[in-house]
Amino acid sequence: EAGLEVKHIEGVEPDPSVETVMNGAKVMREFGPDWIVSIGGGSPIDAAKAMWIFYEHPDITFEDVKKPFTVPELRHKAKFVAIPSTSGTGTEVTAFSVITDYKTEIKYPLADFNLTPDIAIVDPALAQTMPQKLTAHTGMDALTHAIEAYVAALRSSFTDPLAIKAIVMVHKYLIKSYNGDKEARNEMHIAQCLAGMAFS
Repeated sequence: EAGLEVKHIEGVEPDPSVETVMNGAKVMREFGPDWIVSIGGGSPIDAAKAMWIFYEHPDITFEDVKKPFTVPELRHKAKFVAIPSTSGTGTEVTAFSVITDYKTEIKYPLADFNLTPDIAIVDPALAQTMPQKLTAHTGMDALTHAIEAYVAALRSSFTDPLAIKAIVMVHKYLIKSYNGDKEARNEMHIAQCLAGMAFS
């Protein structure tokens, strides 16, 4: 309706690969977006974050950004929107993107504040259709992030309240969410975002 040109990049696998990232970045370079809108679970959003790096900086390699805080400045070509449809990773508010190099069988957490999305749309309605197994797995992911944030060496008076609130919410709502309670699903979607904010 707004007359926007849109290009879809689909087919991101769980634990996205370096090859998937590079292929997506190539599509982005051909299309030339000024906004990247990623929707899905942690894998599609993480993949889109990494694609963004190589869209903006086509001359660098994956090797150049594997070490923490080595991502060059972004937002010269595009800004980034993240819309999570699962309740676990919190990647919509974090400075991380986990990409797997299947040649070495190593998962690399790309870490840089440049990777934090410009906009996060956290709509609990998108998580209502998660199957039970995914609800359980992503819920435990959120709990892990919250606990990690609370015991981290770099924890602070700003992160502790977020981590504690997320832990309390997961304890209260995860089993109910697993059993299909809609309000609990809503609360888990918020809890995972708080956990992401706490550890990022």
